[in-house]
Amino acid sequence: MKVDKELILRCLKELRKNQVKYKVYKNYFDGNMDILRNYAMNESRSNQKVVVNFFKKFINDEIAYAIGNPISYISTVGDNDLISTIDLNFGYWSKVHDQELLKQANIFGESYELHYISESGDFKATVYNPLQMFVLESGNAEKEVELAIQIYKENIFSENEMIDVYYGNVIEHYQIIDDETIKLTGRNTHIFDKPPIVVCSANTERKSMLDNIKSENDAFNTVLSDYVNEISDFRNALLKITGAELLDENELKEMKRVGAIQVPASAEVSYLIKNMEDSFIQNSLTTLEDKIYKLASHIDTNEKLQSNLSGTALRSRMIALENKCLLMQSMIELVIKKRLKNFFEYLRITKGQEYDYRTIKLKLTMNIPSDVNLIADTISKLRGLASDETLLSLLPFVENPQIELEKRRKEELKIDLDDVDYIANKNNLGD
Repeated sequence: MKVDKELILRCLKELRKNQVKYKVYKNYFDGNMDILRNYAMNESRSNQKVVVNFFKKFINDEIAYAIGNPISYISTVGDNDLISTIDLNFGYWSKVHDQELLKQANIFGESYELHYISESGDFKATVYNPLQMFVLESGNAEKEVELAIQIYKENIFSENEMIDVYYGNVIEHYQIIDDETIKLTGRNTHIFDKPPIVVCSANTERKSMLDNIKSENDAFNTVLSDYVNEISDFRNALLKITGAELLDENELKEMKRVGAIQVPASAEVSYLIKNMEDSFIQNSLTTLEDKIYKLASHIDTNEKLQSNLSGTALRSRMIALENKCLLMQSMIELVIKKRLKNFFEYLRITKGQEYDYRTIKLKLTMNIPSDVNLIADTISKLRGLASDETLLSLLPFVENPQIELEKRRKEELKIDLDDVDYIANKNNLGD
């Protein structure tokens, strides 16, 4: 693929279009929803705007469920040294990174992981979203990133925008003069053959959850805001005066200021209000909330439940959410596999160590209620039919079955050595 300024400017134009489109998703996640700008205001009345952010709540819940537990690496060829190397290099940053990567993917529908070598020489990764990066993927089934541009400012005090362009093993740095003019400021290379960038999709359609629940969330906020304002100042009430002359606008304002009105003795003053029962509003809110939860495949975790429900019963209520989170785990597993591929390339180039990323199996444990007693009973029945490593992997609190087995062997060896020492001491005393 030929990369020139014309192609880079076309990508920059697409990035600008995406910034307009995806700004809505960031606004909604941050709580800056349409009701704050479009709410029907009533002059001289309460105009409180209530924002309930289902979008943010659902995403945070999904991240906690899908990858709240650490991701474990298992070698299919029993290479424990390689697992230790992965844990040593990824253990101190990957958990928070994976959560942020998946969070950005769920907000926008997709996010991007960039691999780089830190100043200290370590392999690391960082996260970008469609507001910051545009990627051009190949048209074949692999969908490898062939070119990417990342936009940023020189520093927080600068208005000058820069872009980094990734293609092949090259990184070019440009200053944006305007959207039709860019100036090359530098060029360097990296150790990989292709741009070290991986696309993380929220789902196979690369669509944000907001596309499914936006209108319902907006309606919920509108109904709730109206309800709050109804309580605040009889939002839908009119003053009814019988047997007296109609007050002019200034007199009405003065009446509202002092909180009193003077009328003839035969006059009658009352409020003409809309008969709206609380149950109508509550039913509207409940209907909208229920629809939002269903469209997002979530359940209300604040709902009061029976105290004697088992872990299995609780889990059955979450089956739709669990299926959704399993799909999310599949999406991030693809990213981590490509991360391992680049990491092993880094090890080959920098340390001369050859590994095959396909020999690494990932274990992602859902952070949801589990019936450990039932799992333990299942393990005991399967003992002898499956390996100890496989059986240990069924336990949700075991992060790495291989390491757990190694710990158990060391404990057993220590017990055996203690027994030998005890017998030897006993024999010495007998002598």
